[in-house]
Amino acid sequence: MRSSGTQAADFIKILGPTLQQANLSVGITCCDAEGWSSQAGMLGQLASVDQYISTITAHSYTSSPGSPMNTRHRTWQTEAADLNGNWQGAFFSSGGAGEGMTWANNIHTAIVNANASAYLYWIGAQTGTTNSKLIRIDGDNVTPSKRLWSFAQFSRSARPGAVRVGVSGAPSGVRTAAFQNVDGSVAVVFINGGTSAVSVQVKTTGGASFAAAGATAFLTDNTHEFNETAASFSNSAASTSIPGRSIVSVVLR
Repeated sequence: MRSSGTQAADFIKILGPTLQQANLSVGITCCDAEGWSSQAGMLGQLASVDQYISTITAHSYTSSPGSPMNTRHRTWQTEAADLNGNWQGAFFSSGGAGEGMTWANNIHTAIVNANASAYLYWIGAQTGTTNSKLIRIDGDNVTPSKRLWSFAQFSRSARPGAVRVGVSGAPSGVRTAAFQNVDGSVAVVFINGGTSAVSVQVKTTGGASFAAAGATAFLTDNTHEFNETAASFSNSAASTSIPGRSIVSVVLR
């Protein structure tokens, strides 16, 4: 995190050949800068060791993912958290930094706008009264935050190896991201930032490599935590409602 791109390159030019000579298939990730833009600024300094790198990594403390980095490698956001805010368990209250809706939008922006292929939170479970963790432990009490379920809406729908695909026709005020999984299923994540529910129909077109035979939808909001929600299915298309201030994942199988 504290090294420059030049310092990292000096180390990688030794580490890379050493791994190759030992016949170890180990990918090198670099460099976990404190911010996305800081890492982008290091890329030129890493050019001499680009052949040894598998993944470019950055945190989002000093700057968040907002646009793609100029690299041929996958890019991961590897550490983010609200380190200063008081514990917030709600999905939406006032649009604060620790709310589930805020983090759903953070993930969406990183994946869709910045083309990140991973988005990680800092701490899973921890004691204390800040938002540094997804799950708060207080004696025998274990309290998941809605931030946790915002992550689940993406990670339980878009599985490892999924490829992001194009999506069109979303209602006004609804952010969308779509993924095709290794098994052929297609997951579409909807974030409704408005106060009113909207109806959507989800179907595949163009290059989709499978014909959907059914669908399941999952909802997170102030009163739901990745709970299955009503979705009808007809003529290879799923129909469901996206409540106001919520995130819904629809999986076509």
